[in-house]
Amino acid sequence: MVMAIPLLLAQLLLAVALAAVQAAPRLHPVVLVPGYATNELDARLTELYRPSSPCCGARKGEGWFRLYLNYSALQDPANVPCFAEQMRSVYDPAADDYSNVAGVETRVPFFGSTQAFRYPDPDRKNFSYMSTFIERLEKMGYRDGETMFGAPYDFRYAAAPVGRPSRVGDAFFWALKSLVERASGLNGGRPVVIVTHSFGGLLAHQFLVRQPLAWRRRFVGRFVPIAAPWGGLVRGMQTLVSGNNLGLPFIDPRALLRQGRSQQSSLWRLPSPAAFGAATPLVTTKSRNYSAGDMADYLVAIGFGEAVGPYESRVLPLFGRELPHPGVPVTSVVGVGVGTPERIVFPGDDFDVTPFVVAGDGDGVVNLVSAVAVETSWSHGGEDFRMVKVSNMSHNALLVDDRALEIIIREIQRAD
Repeated sequence: MVMAIPLLLAQLLLAVALAAVQAAPRLHPVVLVPGYATNELDARLTELYRPSSPCCGARKGEGWFRLYLNYSALQDPANVPCFAEQMRSVYDPAADDYSNVAGVETRVPFFGSTQAFRYPDPDRKNFSYMSTFIERLEKMGYRDGETMFGAPYDFRYAAAPVGRPSRVGDAFFWALKSLVERASGLNGGRPVVIVTHSFGGLLAHQFLVRQPLAWRRRFVGRFVPIAAPWGGLVRGMQTLVSGNNLGLPFIDPRALLRQGRSQQSSLWRLPSPAAFGAATPLVTTKSRNYSAGDMADYLVAIGFGEAVGPYESRVLPLFGRELPHPGVPVTSVVGVGVGTPERIVFPGDDFDVTPFVVAGDGDGVVNLVSAVAVETSWSHGGEDFRMVKVSNMSHNALLVDDRALEIIIREIQRAD
């Protein structure tokens, strides 16, 4: 009888533990696709690399190194030209595809894990907005590589219309499909929730609409794009003139202008006529207004006429019309009530001067008209679609602010 009490106690504790496990909610696996310039890129320089200066070739033959993001290295102005040169891509009209500069090989490390974008510069862990969101998921019980997975990508590239070459984009879609299937398989076949931020939403949407409908309904429980620029950005027109310093305040944006123009993804960020209309002035000079319908003329005017061909053949077919519903339940979360570049005004006809920026509504990056471009069409036809507008919320704050995070977590749980 003396021994029976510990035995009964043990049995009771075991029963309580089993009940707790059975009562605990089973999490739908989550695959995160980050925004533009949010994850690491590695590079190595081969003998084919012809550096513009000896210092740019210093790493030739040394193996893989972190090209992006290396905050400390880029604080030295002497390193910026080498970074811009090695980050450039090249469009080959004959091949109708983009590739790296000769002799520069790149890779995206940690595919399948959130490690690649939790801290894009591992040496500077306060330089990240994704980490707050990942930590919130971890508090819910999500674990990297078990129930939470990351799909980083080479943000210089994008996908092409079906039938056109897109080596890097196609490889990413293949890897993403395998990751979704693996995430589901590791979690008892439960469908996956794909959560994206910004540019990652455009990539994930293109990925989804290219998969068989039966596959989408089997493996994807919900698509949650956050701050997706469905119709492009007015800011996309501005950065083709002024450059984009990737959020690094110590770099002159114009030092990265050539590199930014070379990227396939830069053309994806241009305003689409479907969202902004074909006649609304977005850029104004002394003698001409340029709308989303005048993009070819605008590219020629700013000295970037070589982009007209790939823009018209690889971008307009994707975004120049109404975007199709992805065929899975969708919750689009957007920020509103923050001043966002809506019109760029140059005092003369010279694009090399600093323009005056007229602000409108949006999240500070994505214009409201772009963020809600899919609301009307996706809300009809019996499709499962929700649009959640978070007031006074900026582009990156959507993944940091508690008010926005509560909404996003609720929508992830809606997959149940």
